[in-house]
Amino acid sequence: MRRVTFYLILSFISVLSFSQTRVTLKTAGKLIGSGSEQRMKDSVVLIQGNTTIFCDSAFLNKLTNSAKAYGHVRIIDNVDPLNIQSDYLEYDGNLRVARLRNNVVMKDDSVTLYTDNLDYDRNTQIGHYFGGGKLVDESNELTSDWGYYFTPTKKAEFFSEVDMINPEFRLKTDTLYYDTNTSLAKTKGKTEGITIESDTLNTNNGLIYNRQDLYAEIYEGNIANADVYIEADTIVADDARKVYIASQNIVMTSKPDSLTIYGNRGRYTKLIKEAVVYDQAYMKKMLEGDSLFISADTLYSNQNDPENKFLTAYHSVKMFKSNMQGVADSVSYNFRDSTIYMFTDPVIWAENSQMTADSINIEVRESKIHKMNLTQNSFVISQDSAKNYNQVRGIDMQVYFDDGFIKKTDVNGNGESIYYIKEATGAMSMNKMKCSNMALYFNRNSVTEIRTYKEVDGQVKPEFEIAQLDKRLRGFTWHQDIRPTLRQVARHLRWDK
Repeated sequence: MRRVTFYLILSFISVLSFSQTRVTLKTAGKLIGSGSEQRMKDSVVLIQGNTTIFCDSAFLNKLTNSAKAYGHVRIIDNVDPLNIQSDYLEYDGNLRVARLRNNVVMKDDSVTLYTDNLDYDRNTQIGHYFGGGKLVDESNELTSDWGYYFTPTKKAEFFSEVDMINPEFRLKTDTLYYDTNTSLAKTKGKTEGITIESDTLNTNNGLIYNRQDLYAEIYEGNIANADVYIEADTIVADDARKVYIASQNIVMTSKPDSLTIYGNRGRYTKLIKEAVVYDQAYMKKMLEGDSLFISADTLYSNQNDPENKFLTAYHSVKMFKSNMQGVADSVSYNFRDSTIYMFTDPVIWAENSQMTADSINIEVRESKIHKMNLTQNSFVISQDSAKNYNQVRGIDMQVYFDDGFIKKTDVNGNGESIYYIKEATGAMSMNKMKCSNMALYFNRNSVTEIRTYKEVDGQVKPEFEIAQLDKRLRGFTWHQDIRPTLRQVARHLRWDK
């Protein structure tokens, strides 16, 4: 008796379950046929559970529990705010799958999907479109060859020829994941973007973009506009603040000035054209057909005022050029007059010459070093071919260059000098003098002429009479041990990895 009761209950549940999944006719203007297949016309309404199907005409197959609907097809769910329209529908009631074709429009609250081919699974509430489609919400318009829409989460996936557009930004890729709740888009692989201001974004490793926050995060890509090019492992584009924040392996190029800054942490502010780069930062600029490199703890550049564009390097500054090197605590480069200003314990080396002072500025003309101005406690040392040190010291100096070598040195105030003379016989002598103001002329680091303008106190000694103490002026220091190399300055050049 218990077994019979059990089977009766099972049968009842099966019948009830079966009846709940049946597709049934609710209304129609005309019904043709009364068997397992029925044709109906005029304002047809079919139902299955919470789902209602409207159409102009339909075929209902009771054996297969399926239907075909034609003309002004519309599917609505009485529980969810889902509404789908099309010209044609094939509906499998057992699988609860709707295959909609031609002029398909699916609306889910503020999200609308347009396509000609949509397969919608009512069990999983996932829609799969193919043959092209477009999704529109309050923030963006997205198109692709095929994709998916997930009704429970209101998320979408787009594949092949993906194009996302809004009034501020356009993006192209082949794979994009989108959350309509937050307007957050994530791409994979090659991605290209362009802003309303014509800034371009490119990456081969995808990005994150959120229109609500005006925010993008780019991986191993670059951003560029008319003023600057930036590439890095990660770039955050904060368009609300008009700021680009970059990290790791940064390459930041000022296009108008052909100047490039490298480092691992950096920021560029678009409105004021301001750049800050630190963490193993260095810059590169072409001078004399050669590259000038400057490294520092921090590099700061402001290009906003065309008449006052500058770059400043702060702390532990090192400079390298094939025929000139330097160190200082801080350095500033003025783009308008092409002058490099060095402050706090500056040292400059040019070929076999060394210059020190409280401050030094380097004047560049036509991309060539023309002149150096040494201010306070100025000292110039040149080592000749015999390894002797020609020396000049004074309050201020102007050092003129020709093809990278010192051509002339003007000394103003408290001038002192030591220079070596090679006689015709081959004997060497040393000229040591004091004169408030003087000018020294050089040829390949050897003194060829000296002119004095005030009272002179000097003497010439032959080589055998020169004492070791006489060979150095007060304050002499040969700083060769801190002279920077290219690898010390440009630590992360691509060829140096």
